[in-house]
Amino acid sequence: MNNKTFKAQITVMAALSMTIIFSLICTCVRSALDCFYNTQIKEACMLSVEGAFSAYHNDMLSEYDILLLQYSDNIKARIEQYAEENIYSCGKNVSLMGVDVDNVEYITDQGGIYLRKEIASYMQYGLFSEMADVMRQSEKELQKVEKIKEITSDIQDCEKDLWEVDLKILQLIKYVEGIETTDTGIVIRRGEPVSSGGYFAKSAVNGIVSRDSVYVDEKKVYMSIDNSEPGYTDVSALLDDMYEDASGVAASEENQKEEDYINSYSDVYRRNYIKLKAVLGGTKEQTEKALEVLGEYDDAKSGAENKLGGCMEKVSAEIKTLGEELCNELIEDLKSMKEDNASDKKTMCDMQQLRQALSRNLIVLNGVCSQIEKLEENLNYDNSRDVMSSVVRCRQLLYGLSAKGMKFDYSGVDFSIESSGLSAVKKVRQLITDGILALVMDTDNISEKSVNYAGLATDMSGKIESMESKAEEIKEQFLMNEYLMMKFNCFTDYLDMDIDESAGIDYTLEYILCGKSGDKENLEQTMLELSGIRTGMNLAYLITDKSKKMQAYSFAAGALGFTGNMALIKAGQYLIMSVWAYGEAIMDMRDLYAGNKVALVKNEKNWKLSLENLLGMKFDSDKDTDDDGLEYRDYIRMLLMLERSEHKNYRTMGAMEIKMISMGHDDFRMRNYIVSMAGTAVFSVIRRGQPYVQIISCSYI
Repeated sequence: MNNKTFKAQITVMAALSMTIIFSLICTCVRSALDCFYNTQIKEACMLSVEGAFSAYHNDMLSEYDILLLQYSDNIKARIEQYAEENIYSCGKNVSLMGVDVDNVEYITDQGGIYLRKEIASYMQYGLFSEMADVMRQSEKELQKVEKIKEITSDIQDCEKDLWEVDLKILQLIKYVEGIETTDTGIVIRRGEPVSSGGYFAKSAVNGIVSRDSVYVDEKKVYMSIDNSEPGYTDVSALLDDMYEDASGVAASEENQKEEDYINSYSDVYRRNYIKLKAVLGGTKEQTEKALEVLGEYDDAKSGAENKLGGCMEKVSAEIKTLGEELCNELIEDLKSMKEDNASDKKTMCDMQQLRQALSRNLIVLNGVCSQIEKLEENLNYDNSRDVMSSVVRCRQLLYGLSAKGMKFDYSGVDFSIESSGLSAVKKVRQLITDGILALVMDTDNISEKSVNYAGLATDMSGKIESMESKAEEIKEQFLMNEYLMMKFNCFTDYLDMDIDESAGIDYTLEYILCGKSGDKENLEQTMLELSGIRTGMNLAYLITDKSKKMQAYSFAAGALGFTGNMALIKAGQYLIMSVWAYGEAIMDMRDLYAGNKVALVKNEKNWKLSLENLLGMKFDSDKDTDDDGLEYRDYIRMLLMLERSEHKNYRTMGAMEIKMISMGHDDFRMRNYIVSMAGTAVFSVIRRGQPYVQIISCSYI
């Protein structure tokens, strides 16, 4: 046998190589095993969470195509149970240590945005692109309506300020002329102006009383004051009588100083003294009040001018929304109102002259009243000559007292009627608003259903804080609205459909819009909102209809012409047109709630309500209903576009809750249901030092 010798270093190298190769093989095997375990754990977790989320509310899915999971501690237990069952294939090498759920999103979180997203996901296929043009057109018209309502409201605010200007003129008529006035105009009875029954700035007359001396051209005004008490008083005649009385006492001989003789003069003197003091004091007091009102008049004019200027700027800025024709009409009217307000020449009196005259007379009256205080009230022989001197001084001081510059123009006042300004129109507006339900429909046909469940989502509040783009938000909003139109009913649906007696409420779309507990309340509130849209569109037409606009102006001129303020008359015209548009909206809603169509934009042909019938509260018409136009549900869609997203989301949830309760789920509340969750599952893997942590999550969105 041949003996061979091998070097030991070769044997060692081989052993080392085999060790490395074996280690590599073991590592690969272990890595493959880890990958297997990881895959099994991931799949087990995914299946476990999805298994737990498969316990969604079946009736919500059936009725509304919405996936919701009631959140409770059982969710965690179910996930753990499913996870343990799903990792069974790993044998005893992998075991579940526990599950932790730390991030849950409820359907009611963030203003209900998750409901909107679920609905958008359900609705988005094909519908949005088909309806986008319709949505944009409706949105444009709604923007126009809102701007018209806003600007008209501003003009009516200006009307209030302009009326405040003329209210000051009415107060001046009372304080200066002595004619009774109210907030609506001059008080007229049986064709005659009524005296205020007190003193006024023209009470004291320095000379013979006549229409010329008191500067009153209107005979009815003059006669009303002259035939009343205290009326006009010739204070110079009183002073003459007082001088004669004092002179008579002073000229009496010694043997005539008997008590009866003196008293015959002193009694007459005393009566004249008391009357003179009262007349001059009352005249002075009313003159001071008139000057105070003139200061308020200036402030009111300034405020009205600023508001009118603001309205003009707002209209100019909205020319794209309003359209050129409507914008030009509004600017022209506002410009005219502003120019008329700036001028004092078109009021019932010249304010500058009136201020100068009152200021002049006040100086005179202060001097005379001061001198009167020095006069003795009781006349006797000893003070008679002093009285004579004081009376002469009073006559001298009265020299500047005059009604010149205090003339009012009554040519625009119709004394044959008892004018109440625009109170009749305002009363009609109030009657329409207060009784809108009965004016539109037979209230016997309205559902009386109401709900009183505690804890409904309708009462919740929250704010949407989303980072999504504006375009995505608009898309979701539109899809949400179309979903509501598909899934919920409104009043007109029941014109051709039987009432579901088991339902908590019938008018669910109106409920989503208004959130009231009863059908009747929601219907009435929806009417008011709908009347706002129709009033805005009707007013847009009236402003551009020359004939109807002139009718409104003529009525305003008849009601407010006595003021002589053209700016106020113009503002009154807009008040009349707004109430007229409101009345036409009642006619429109009668058609809508009867299931008929109403044109979005009015014209002469389809306008139904005359101004005469408006004032008589006669909302009847012989005209046929529109063949073209929008139905009630179309206007509901518009109102949904205007509603805040948070309100709409929560009220939709409330409507869903009411439906579920009517189906027997008495404890169903959306606040208890989730749409997504996230957490961790911890596993123990044999021969691994660290626990294996797997993130788990699931969402319906």
